Amino acid sequence: MPFTWRARRIPILYYHEVGSERAKHVVHPDDFAAQLAWLADAGYRPLSIDALCDVLSGATPEPPRPVVLTFDDGRAGVLRHAAPALARHGFPATMYAVTDWLEGRGIADVERYSEFLGWSELADLRAAGFTIGSHTLSHRTLKKLAPAEQEREVVESRARLEQGLGAPVLHFSFPKGRSTRIARRAARRSGYRSAVATGQRYVGRFARLHDLGRLRVDGREPLAAFQRTVTGAA
Repeated sequence: MPFTWRARRIPILYYHEVGSERAKHVVHPDDFAAQLAWLADAGYRPLSIDALCDVLSGATPEPPRPVVLTFDDGRAGVLRHAAPALARHGFPATMYAVTDWLEGRGIADVERYSEFLGWSELADLRAAGFTIGSHTLSHRTLKKLAPAEQEREVVESRARLEQGLGAPVLHFSFPKGRSTRIARRAARRSGYRSAVATGQRYVGRFARLHDLGRLRVDGREPLAAFQRTVTGAA
């Protein structure tokens, strides 16, 4: 049989909230359940972010139809609605939490479209099988900060999460999906195993572990749009 080269094209999906309304950053629980059901029926294999790192580093082979499910911010609907739906399918997922927001501090009005987890709820989410990662201390856009402040956002947020959870935190998400050279270097040097951005990019053959692209799931769009996002169909 002749060799057929297949380009790597792994979708990392990212959500913010699963809740009762349908909005840009909020996916209704019924829609989320339909998305998971479609992934299962279509033969997709959701990977944890650690399993993805193993694939990208060559430690394990790439399974057929991989996909990665991630959530940013630390919103309460993920524990209430997403975690039970994911558990029914046995799908892993990652939550990138903003440490200040876990304590109710520094939350801009524009971000108050849903409730946030506290520390105990974040621990509950971890107990439900989620990988917990950092989404910085304050969610400020890193490129607007001085180098030392960028490094603090990356490094200290991890330390706080590890202290609060009593467990290692090995993955990072850039606020608003915007990475910088300084922040990428800080993530790599401080021991994060991966860092994710956005950019509506699939994880390709030459992806860098500390600048992984992701694909936003828009809560206003129908299931067909979600399918196109995952498959890359026009």
